[in-house]
Amino acid sequence: MESHGSFSTKPPKGLMVLIILTWVNTLFSIVTTLFTLLFIRNKPEDLAKERVETAKSILELKKLGLESMVDLLERIQAMTDALQPYFFEINIVNLGVLALGTFAGLLMYRRNIVGFHLYIIYNLASVGSLYLFISPALVPSVIVIVNALISLVFVLLYARHLSWLKNDN
Repeated sequence: MESHGSFSTKPPKGLMVLIILTWVNTLFSIVTTLFTLLFIRNKPEDLAKERVETAKSILELKKLGLESMVDLLERIQAMTDALQPYFFEINIVNLGVLALGTFAGLLMYRRNIVGFHLYIIYNLASVGSLYLFISPALVPSVIVIVNALISLVFVLLYARHLSWLKNDN
């Protein structure tokens, strides 16, 4: 890939902070996803225990009158149950998405504008990758909204440095 500028030109401090945050997040997530793939696979009895614990939590929340939290926990449990058959597939897709985010950061560090575009694709893919495996009706909207807002904040923060990435200054 062609770089738009010399590699010796240092990124602005704000951009460097964003790139480092991106790398820390994506690399840590890659390690934990690999660890999950290699060493953690819930057994049916573990899943049953988890369902019992969730049911207990739901009962407690109902006693406290926190119906919105009850609904959220029930939807998260339904989503978890629906995702179980796709354990390996989801983690492989997550690894690909995380690798894309890491690569996007590297390209931006190298002053390549394509990195910004790949970063946007990475954020969209990370928000929407669950929909490859389960119905959107099973995914609690609060999860999508929070992830989308965090992604939007980071894209906008990166966008502040587009002039440097384009080598316009």
